[in-house]
Amino acid sequence: MINQIEKRRKIILESATRVFSEKGFSEATISEIADGANVAGSGIYKYYKNKEQLLFKIIEEFLHRSCEGLSDHLQGIQGAENKLRKAIWFHCRSYSGNKNEIKIVLESRSYPRFYRYGAYSALKSYAAMITGIIEEGMEEGVFPGISSPMILRDIILGTIDHIAINWTLKDAPDSLDQAEKIHDFVMRGIMPDHGKTRVPDKKAEKRVRIINTALALFSEKGFNDTSMLEIGKKANVAEGTVYEYFGSKENLLVSIPYEKLKGLYGTISGTSIERKIKGVILNIFDFYHKEKDYSKILVLMLRTNKRFHTSAGSQLIDNLFEIIKEAIEKGQSENIFRNDIDPDLCRNLLFGTLDHILIPWIIFDRDYDLHALGSEVADLFINAIRT
Repeated sequence: MINQIEKRRKIILESATRVFSEKGFSEATISEIADGANVAGSGIYKYYKNKEQLLFKIIEEFLHRSCEGLSDHLQGIQGAENKLRKAIWFHCRSYSGNKNEIKIVLESRSYPRFYRYGAYSALKSYAAMITGIIEEGMEEGVFPGISSPMILRDIILGTIDHIAINWTLKDAPDSLDQAEKIHDFVMRGIMPDHGKTRVPDKKAEKRVRIINTALALFSEKGFNDTSMLEIGKKANVAEGTVYEYFGSKENLLVSIPYEKLKGLYGTISGTSIERKIKGVILNIFDFYHKEKDYSKILVLMLRTNKRFHTSAGSQLIDNLFEIIKEAIEKGQSENIFRNDIDPDLCRNLLFGTLDHILIPWIIFDRDYDLHALGSEVADLFINAIRT
């Protein structure tokens, strides 16, 4: 008898998953779900109180399976970085499964009542597993570039959420094949030298040494009483190298202002490519902070709305990212940024992270400093794309 009841519950949930996905929660009816499950309309109430309980039961079961699955996959894995790689892969696989189910799970975070049901407890348990891995890595010193485990968790989960939204609403590729890319991206963000030995630019280093040495000697002894040979010795380079870089002592003298001021000018004027990218990201975070009502509508009502993703408003968001994309391409041409950057992954990471930060800020009225969080996200992003 118990098996029959559970079997009927499962059939009803499968039907509800199809109907909710196709029509949306508000438009779906109990009678349509009953027809799909081949039961009388009133028969559903023997198993579920109402339509909302059906919705949250679908999500709760998905999240319970996710918790059990992630726990199983982490068994026997040593080291926080290895655990995080596996967790990212598992989360990508989970969000590349039943498209109807994933669509409902993605929509769930936009329902304020969701946070009062058992499904939310399952979500917190799952998120806590990811957070625990990151905390372990921070203690081990392998995740040094973050101030809080939550920001890295939001980056990972938000990125995969956005990939899944595009998959379910725009038929874009799913996230499974991007698991390793996501892992590499976030690891480069928190550890810019991770996984590689940075090859120093020896010529640039020598140039800086020569400039700094000349500056000190000219200041101490005067221009006329300082020789190129002395500059070379103090800078630990051959005298010929000094001439190779600057041609003459006078050229070296007049080069000092440019070499010393270019960094300051780039910082103040905003001409630095990295500063431009950070400025755009900070402006986006600051805008959402100032326009909380708009943020609430976007996150709670439009985030998973299919019509919104083909609207002019969505295009404007895409245009914002185009500014970042153009700056990245310029940085690539100047050998500042990597040439293997995936623009779609960058976009999903930035806006997915923003979503995951905004949702608790709105739902629970958290006292977040969005500017500070935006600054850290921008720094992690820039670290991840540097050469």
